This record gives sequence, structure tokens and C-alpha cells, in this order.
Amino acid sequence: MEVMIKIFYVKSMKSIELKYFILLLIVLVISTQAFSQNKKNPFYLWKLNAISGEARFNGFIREQERAGLNFNDNQKSSFLSGGMFLNTTSSVLHKNFLLLDINAAFMPEKSNDIFIISPDQSEVRTTKKLDVGATFFNGKKINLNLFNNYNESYSSRENITDIKSTNSNFGIAFSFTNKFLPFSLFFNKRKWNEEELNNGKIYKIEQKIFGAQLSKSFTKYDRNELKYSHDENMSINQNLFRLANTTDNFDFVNQIYLDFKKKYSFNTLITNINQKGIANINRFQINESVSFILPANLSFTGNYNFYNIKQDFYEMKQHTINSGLEHKLFKSLKSRINFEYNTINHSIYNQSSSKYGVEFNYSKQIPTGQLLLSYRFDRFHQSYFSDPLSLTILDEQYTLTDSKIILLKLPNINVSSIIVKDKTGTIIYQKGVDYILIERSKYIEIRRIPGGSIADKSLVLIDYYATQPGTYKYDANIQVLNSDIFLFKNILSFSYRFSTQNYINLKETEFITLNYFTQNLFGCRIDFNFMNIGAEYEIYKSSILPYRKVLYFINFQKRLSNELMFMLNGDIQNYEMMEEADANYQKYMNATAKIIYHLIRQTNLNIDLMYRKQSGSNIDLSLITAKTEISSYINNLNLTLGFELYKRNYVGEKINFKSVFVKIIRKF
Repeated sequence: MEVMIKIFYVKSMKSIELKYFILLLIVLVISTQAFSQNKKNPFYLWKLNAISGEARFNGFIREQERAGLNFNDNQKSSFLSGGMFLNTTSSVLHKNFLLLDINAAFMPEKSNDIFIISPDQSEVRTTKKLDVGATFFNGKKINLNLFNNYNESYSSRENITDIKSTNSNFGIAFSFTNKFLPFSLFFNKRKWNEEELNNGKIYKIEQKIFGAQLSKSFTKYDRNELKYSHDENMSINQNLFRLANTTDNFDFVNQIYLDFKKKYSFNTLITNINQKGIANINRFQINESVSFILPANLSFTGNYNFYNIKQDFYEMKQHTINSGLEHKLFKSLKSRINFEYNTINHSIYNQSSSKYGVEFNYSKQIPTGQLLLSYRFDRFHQSYFSDPLSLTILDEQYTLTDSKIILLKLPNINVSSIIVKDKTGTIIYQKGVDYILIERSKYIEIRRIPGGSIADKSLVLIDYYATQPGTYKYDANIQVLNSDIFLFKNILSFSYRFSTQNYINLKETEFITLNYFTQNLFGCRIDFNFMNIGAEYEIYKSSILPYRKVLYFINFQKRLSNELMFMLNGDIQNYEMMEEADANYQKYMNATAKIIYHLIRQTNLNIDLMYRKQSGSNIDLSLITAKTEISSYINNLNLTLGFELYKRNYVGEKINFKSVFVKIIRKF
């Protein structure tokens, strides 16, 4: 039996709405009266410096059909809203005494819905907004800034998830610029609430930050900065789990030039982070770096890092040294010698590694073009000492990108222990809703789910437990060769990349997974003024995840006439996972097109089309979006009429959506 939920929601001018409306009128009236002030007198009660804004009307009718394995739903919605946005900049008493910025918006709306989720490609609806900023003594040595912002908005993520956000933010900043000891102080208090309307996920953040900064240069060859901040952070995730931490941060930055020509520099960075609460962490870091420009076209760089990290269950000390000596021969050849050493003393293991190598970069003008060559060889040594253990990994960073294979770094991971968070660590994503995990031999592949809470190319933090073997040692040889040929003023180009990694001097490595690989990547590209097309073929022979990949792409942008502009972008990527029993394939196809046609004076037709197709284990997706709108601009009045179409089939769940909308905007 189909269940239909009908929601009738009316936003009228009640208490807070009435306050916003009255405030807009007061600001407008007072600011208008300010024009009557005598401009020759530098002192006045109130003076308007700038005013702008717009009146707006929006309306749409939407219909959506959604079907899955166990449900089938038809949904309709209509929406009307109208209101005003106002931005003013004023000064009080004197232009250097107080500058006042007020930005306000009031958008009452009325909707008749029988569904909550409404996929919307780019729309953002702000219903309430009030931003007030005050700057005292602008441009003077003593400067005071205050702000208090509040806004409530609706937005959408990837045409699928409607989001309601409320954000209030209050802050104050004071700075004193002087020759002896310039300093600044700031305080910020923030409350943020977000609700995903289609699934009821709720996120909350309350934050208080106090900070100070000092800066001092004793000579023209040095710079010193000292920063401190105190952060009280409380968050509630979608599982109503409360996270609270208090963090104190200290940072000291020092830069010294050792000669008059500033060829020799010495840099110091010292930081200390002390966090207490749901996760107790103390992280101390020292970074020292030097840079020398030497005779005979030589240059030297060196870097030393020290970390001391203490957490509830372990302590870790790490030393890292990097150095490089570079030589430049004419303009064509650069050569470099590199060295790196790293050691980690952990509560439950010890690890040391070293890497040394050489690299060359060569460029040469050839008939009708240019040749670029680069080669790098590294010898890597790894030693690990411990008993077999379950290692805890916290806040490991990954960027989840569609059509790219992302493997977690360590093998033998306990899948049930994996926790995926946003880049702040406050939002915990849900498996099967926001991301999926695919086992690849001893490794785990992670993929985001389109329409979940993770946007494409987002940075995430991942925690997990991984079972690691005991003591082992090995050496690795790594080679990378790149070549590029550009012909006929870069119209035609070819590229080739060869890289390989193999291991020698193995000791007790039977229970670890080493990635023996050989990569060959061939590419070709043709570039015209209005179009470029190309292809890539890659063979990646690996002991962990071998694959073949073929990529084709085209980008076209051309003004066909004074009235017509056309753009087209597309690519096809096919992955074939080699040496898998079921011959696993992953295929991706993306295409976007845009047409801009000038109909008559100040009237344009815009058409946007997008198609995406992907297939493979747990990633099957077919997605079509289309948006057509006619817009006209007459005497500061902007009129828009449009139509939207959205069709999505993801792993058996189908969404068919269409909408008609109208916008009327009057700017002033």
C-alpha cells in the first residue's frame, strides 16, 4: 500500500520575521536620510557610503517519481517565496571613527509539499539573514572590529539531498600596529546546525575560539611571529553522539637571512597542540630548514622535523631529515641528489627508513617543437621492529574522487573498525549510505556513494585497526622516467611514463604485502584554439591491484556566431582489473554540454546538459540532468523562466524528477 505524506508548511511574518522586516525598513529610511548631511563637514551623525540590494520573487512546481526494490513513491511540490536583500555601508560621526556594514535578507515563503527531498542542481534559498559588522578607527594603528552574523539557508547536494542550515557567529578582533611590538587579539563564538531533510541526519557544532598574535622584526633580515589560540569545540553527529574537545595551540615562526643579499636563509617553526576531551592528544613539532644559493650554479636545501605525539593509548617520537643538492647546467639540464632519513619510536614498535637517489630534468628545442625528459632513481630501505600487533590508525587523509581507485594504505585491516569522517573530524559518515568498501586481496578500496554526504573530490579522515606482522627488513629500488614531445606550436603532443618498483635484501617479509609494480602510460593530445582531444593507455602490473586503463577525452568550446556559444566536455575511462577471478571491470563515461543563445536584445537562452554512466561492482549509475532557461534583463529587472529534468538510476534505485520555475529579480 502506497503511503503518501502530505506536508503543508507556511512561513508567515511572525515575531522574528517581523523583526527582520522592520529592521530592513529602519536601515533603509535612516540610510536615505543620511544623504542630507553636509558633505563639506567631516563630522556628522550618520552618513551612507553605499547601498545596494534586490527584491526577489521565486516560484516552482516539481514532480518526482522514486522507486526501489521495496518502495514506489510519487511526489509533488509547489513553492512561492518573495522578499528583499539589502546591503549598506555607513559611517558614524566620522569616516575613520566607525564604519558600519549591515547586510540583511527577508524571504517569507509558502510551500505545499508531499515530499521532503527535492533534487536541485544549483539552487540556494536563503530565508533569513542578518550580518552586522562594525570597524572602529579604520586605517589607524589601533583597530577594533566586531561582527554578528545569523543566517538560515536551504541548499542541495548533487541533486539528491536537501539541506537546511542555520549558522550564528559573533566575533571581535583588536589590533595595535606599532614599531615596537605589533599584536592582535580575537574572539569568535559560533553555533552551526545542519539537517538533511530527506533522511533526518542532524549535525551540530558549538565553538568558542580566543586567540592572540605577536610579530616582531629586530632587523630587516629577520621575522618572528608568536601565535596562541584556545578552542572549545562541541559537536553532535547524526547518531546524537556528543563530541567535546578543548584545544590549546602555540605556534612560533622565525625566519633569518644570513647574508645581505638574502641568498642564505634559516627558518624555524615550533608548534604545540594540546587537546583534552573525547580525544586527548598532545602534539609537539619542531621544523628547521635552510636554503643556500651556492657558487657554480649549485643550490642546497635541508629540512629537519621532530614530532612528539602523545595520545591515550600510545606515544610516538619521530625524526625526519631531508636534503638536496641541485645543479643547473645552462637552461637545459637540472640534476639533483636527494637524501631522506626517518625514524619512529612508538610505544609498541620501532621503525626506520632511508632513501637516497638522483634525478635529472632535461629540455631541448627540436624541429617544430620541444622535448622534455626526466628520470629519477631512488633506493629505499625499511626496517620495522615489534611483535605482531593490531595497529591503531587515526585521521589518515584521503581524497575520494570518482573514477579513481583509492586503496587504504595498510593491508590486513579490520573492516568493521573503519570510521570515515569529514575533514574536521566532527561528522561521521555512514557505510552503505555515504561510502562503500570493496576488498582487494589484503587491501580495502573505498568509494563514495553519489548523493551521500561525501561530495566528489572531498577530503576525508579515516580511522581503523590493522593487524601488522613483527620484525622485517627490505630494500626497494624505484625508477621513474617521463618524456614529453610537443610539436607544431604545441598542437600535437605525445607523452610516456615508465615507473617500476622491486625489492631486494628481504628479511622476514613472508607476512607483509609488498607492492611490486611496473607502470607504462602512453598519451597523445591534439590542441586547437577551440578544441582538444586526447587518449591515454595505461598498464599497471602490480602484486596488489593490477589493472589496464583506457581514457579518451574531448573538450570543445566555440563561439559559432555573435549569438551562439557552444561548449562540450566528455571523457570515457575503462578499468580492467587483471588477475581477478571474475574479470572485474569498472567503466565511466561523462559528458557535459552548454549552449548559450542570444535571442533578442538582453534576452538569452541557456541550455545545460549532463550525462554520467558508470558500471562495476556496487557502483552502477546512470544519471541525466538537463536545465533550460530563458532570461531577460530590462531596466534592472531580471526575468527567468526555466525547466529542469533529472533522471537517476543508482544500484537499482530510480529517481525521475522534473520542475518548472520562475524568478523575478529587481536590483537597485
